[in-house]
Parts: sequence; structure tokens; C-alpha cells
Amino acid sequence: MRNTIITLLVSIFLVVLVNLLIGLGVIDKIGGGAGSAHEYQVLSAQQMDNIGFRAVAEQEGIEVTESGEINFPKEMVDKISKVNLLPRTILEVEKDGGWAFVAATNDNHYIFKRAK
Repeated sequence: MRNTIITLLVSIFLVVLVNLLIGLGVIDKIGGGAGSAHEYQVLSAQQMDNIGFRAVAEQEGIEVTESGEINFPKEMVDKISKVNLLPRTILEVEKDGGWAFVAATNDNHYIFKRAK
């Protein structure tokens, strides 16, 4: 019984030690090769809105001024509402460079990843 407890404690210690060394970057992940196989992009809510509004304006043929202002007609309120605009914006970002949507944070940052 005592040997079993000591064996379990030693094995737990070794796993914790290896995990700590991986976290500190002293050793690379086992079987991981040369680091992460993905790169990440984080977009703020303002950047996402900008991409979405420009995509809708391009689709509808609405002119974007040099300062970046877009004047949408009142009839398009449903099309540019957050509920309808966000999926469209995510698709636009995914099309541009092979990004894949991962998650959204509580503070409205949108995380995308793609293979290196």
C-alpha cells in the first residue's frame, strides 16, 4: 500500500514538473515539433463593424467616402443590425486569408486562427 502511494506521488510530481517546463518554454511540447502550427488574429468590435459595413455597402452599391463614412438608407436598418451584420462580417474575415472563427471574448474581441 505504501509503495502505491509513493509511486502515485512521484508520477504526479513528474507530470507537474514536465507541464511546468513546457509552460516556461524550457522544453517544447512533446510531439509538437517547432512550436504552434497556427497564427491568431484578434479584431475589436469596431474593426469588425467596419469590415461588415463596408461589405454591405459594396454589395448594395453604396458609396464609401474618402473619410470612411457610409450613408445607409433607413430601409436597410434590418440588414445592418448587429444580429444580421455579425455573421456576414465573420464570413468576410474568413474569406480573407483563410481565417477560421474561434471565439468571442466578453469584451467584444473576436479571435480568428489559420494554419501557418
